[in-house]
Amino acid sequence: MTTIQQHRYQRGITSVEFSIIGTLLFILLFGVIEFGRLLSTFTVLGESTRRAARLATVCPVNDAGITNTGLFGSLPGFTSTNLSVQYLKDNGTQVTDLVGDYNSIAYVRVQVTGYTIPLAIPLINPSVTAPGFPVTLPRESLGVTPLATTPCS
Repeated sequence: MTTIQQHRYQRGITSVEFSIIGTLLFILLFGVIEFGRLLSTFTVLGESTRRAARLATVCPVNDAGITNTGLFGSLPGFTSTNLSVQYLKDNGTQVTDLVGDYNSIAYVRVQVTGYTIPLAIPLINPSVTAPGFPVTLPRESLGVTPLATTPCS
């Protein structure tokens, strides 16, 4: 076989090599970009729980404005149902009767529940379930002022 014949048989090999290496390169590139987006989403979720917990300490019990204010609107599929507000006693157990045990409320805990983040990585397409990012703060006024109960919504 002459050199010209060998060159003719290997003519398309660079395209095959590029398709293999290019696929791996794009998967790696999108993986890095999506990891940065995931960290940004985690930051927004942490701030959402912090804001909602702060508001829950000064708003009436189970006010709709607590979870609505915790939403930034920038996360797709993140709604007020993804924020869980719990009222706790001194020993950390949850207060079940919020009207009868109102005076036993010592802490407010807000956390993210059931939120998944889809990642756009070619050929893999994973999704990550967000951690809870729980924030617990001591009770303050719970919406009761010297004059009346003021809603926060």
